[in-house]
Amino acid sequence: MKRIYVILIVLIMGISVFSKIYIDNNMVVFEYKDITASAVYLAGSFNNWNSSALLMKKVNNGVWRIAIKLSPGEYQYKFVINGSDWKEDPEAPGYVPDGFGGKNGVFTLVLENGTLKIKKAEKETNNILSGGYKFSLNSKIDKDTFSLKTPEINHEFILTINPDKGNMKFEANLYADNTNWQFKLKSLKINWENEKYLFGIYNNAASNNLWNFYEENIEKTNIGFYGGIKTSVLDITLDIYSKNNNIQYMLLSKTSIEDINGYFGYIPATDDSSMNIYARVKYLNIGIEGKYSDSLEYVKGDYENDDLYFEGMYEFDKKNVVLYSEILSLSNIYTEYNTSEKTYFVEVNLNIPVLSNLNGIGNLHYDNDGNIGYNAGIKLIEDENSVSITLGHKFDEGFKDYYFMFNASAEF
Repeated sequence: MKRIYVILIVLIMGISVFSKIYIDNNMVVFEYKDITASAVYLAGSFNNWNSSALLMKKVNNGVWRIAIKLSPGEYQYKFVINGSDWKEDPEAPGYVPDGFGGKNGVFTLVLENGTLKIKKAEKETNNILSGGYKFSLNSKIDKDTFSLKTPEINHEFILTINPDKGNMKFEANLYADNTNWQFKLKSLKINWENEKYLFGIYNNAASNNLWNFYEENIEKTNIGFYGGIKTSVLDITLDIYSKNNNIQYMLLSKTSIEDINGYFGYIPATDDSSMNIYARVKYLNIGIEGKYSDSLEYVKGDYENDDLYFEGMYEFDKKNVVLYSEILSLSNIYTEYNTSEKTYFVEVNLNIPVLSNLNGIGNLHYDNDGNIGYNAGIKLIEDENSVSITLGHKFDEGFKDYYFMFNASAEF
């Protein structure tokens, strides 16, 4: 048990760092940590790079902070340690060359609904290597001693090789976890296209962007290739893949007329499966979709804008009504009701900002059998890194036991 706590402490210390730049009361707040500095100044394009005009205040644990008023626009900056040592922000929203072989931090301030927000630079897509790491610890809580029992610890690594060469895009994902600690190929795809033609090769990876349907792209679990043509109003591809040691194919198309986009998919019948036909029409923010396989399998409608996503679906074979909504990325609600058996369940997920980098998180479950499940915790977010601690039920394990759940993730 002590070893587990040591792991938790190390992860929290390593991942849970403060935000270097954020908005508070419509002021731009800069923070920099240096436990050895005697003075730290902020210099940038907003003060003509004056290295001694903006002295930061030491608050605690070697953290230096300053808040300044800025108008919307793009700004560059650096920190000046002890009046002479210029340092770049290692966690800036973006970077540009400083002209001396180094980098300046850069960010853009935008005004949205009367509130200042920092617009971070888009993640570069021409980096050859990127990846991520996930750690999870789930442990049942002993109700008598409140100690943690039978912990389950998982590590996951993924390494992405993703060079971008003109019209060709290559992506290979290597995956390893604590079962063997060896990287293995998880997925691979190569795409090429120009104004008239498109072509792709894939291995367990969604590659063809003409697949825009509710069900998972079959390319994610198969090996194959596709090719097609593009016109001003119609794109069409033939996708050939291997499944159950048989060669199969599907036709995909997209039709675009002003604000209307239509998608069509056809997979012929085989010895193992029926014919599948998919159709989807999207006009502005509204989409309507259906699938036919021997009979009408489902119909679905959805709506989305910057603040709201909603979808409703009826599955004819299961006689299920499914409703899902997401509001401002703060909460989502999933409801499923079986019209034949009169059974239902509702799950609500909350993700509410508390501080600049700290969110309160929680999940609720209720069903027709009177089962009530819940868990609650906190989530610390720093750019592409996050760490969360949650206490409560694991819905897939029932509602009698309580669990301690620790999750951490990082991307590079």
